[in-house]
Amino acid sequence: MITTEYPYGRDFPILRISTELCTAEISLYGAQVLQWTPTGQLPVIFMSPKAVFTKGKALRGGIPLCWPWFGKNTEDATLPSHGVARISTWQHAGTEELEDGTVKIILALPPEQELMPSGAVIIELGKELMITLLTLDVQRTMPFSAAMHTYFAVSDYEQVAVTGLEECDFTEFAADAVPHCEDPLIPAGHIDRIYHPVAEEQEITIHDPAWERSIRICRAGSGSAVVWNPGQELADSMGDLGAEAARGFLAVETAAVPAENLMLRCGETHSMTTRIQVISVA
Repeated sequence: MITTEYPYGRDFPILRISTELCTAEISLYGAQVLQWTPTGQLPVIFMSPKAVFTKGKALRGGIPLCWPWFGKNTEDATLPSHGVARISTWQHAGTEELEDGTVKIILALPPEQELMPSGAVIIELGKELMITLLTLDVQRTMPFSAAMHTYFAVSDYEQVAVTGLEECDFTEFAADAVPHCEDPLIPAGHIDRIYHPVAEEQEITIHDPAWERSIRICRAGSGSAVVWNPGQELADSMGDLGAEAARGFLAVETAAVPAENLMLRCGETHSMTTRIQVISVA
């Protein structure tokens, strides 16, 4: 069953999905998965209880889309950081139920400004979650970068371990970063890393022994990954998060960051996919 509801007002249509395989919520504002819980599992996606639903502001939690650039726009600094996808209202372009019970939802964003590409997001919800971000109708040669900023729900972000990135170079952007255990990665406090390069076939896994599960992340069209949590001190100053809530997530992002030097040319299409699986390890 799929319904459209407006719990945060008419500017924020929410698709609510309930099947034998999972429950989920998708905000058309931002084309953003807010929640996904496979049947029999704890929630996999974290949404801040203090998230602010205001036009022009990104929603704190879920899977925000950084598109068609990651970070600041290199051509026009007046444009919004991390692109327009997460602060735009997308169109619900279609729904399909697959043979295995997975629900496929297609969202579309026509060009919002002259010379901007159009975008589409294909979200497949079932025992697994798969999201494909398509960049379409590129009208001119343009630098391109993107990310799926996935907030993964965890028992305690300082008690989980991340594997799959041990051999990858990274840059740490947290000015107040403290030492982290590195093999495997066990975050402690503020962490803000871009790992690059990361081979597409490299799986990244979050191990959460307290919740007796692992979360496996597979990627395509992505040469980078981001690991982020603000830590409790910084989170306490964030009005839409808070110190205690920050303990409940670790962001691991499928990304194509500016360091990849991607250039899209007129007529080209770019596809980036993240596939998320939950593995019980009781």
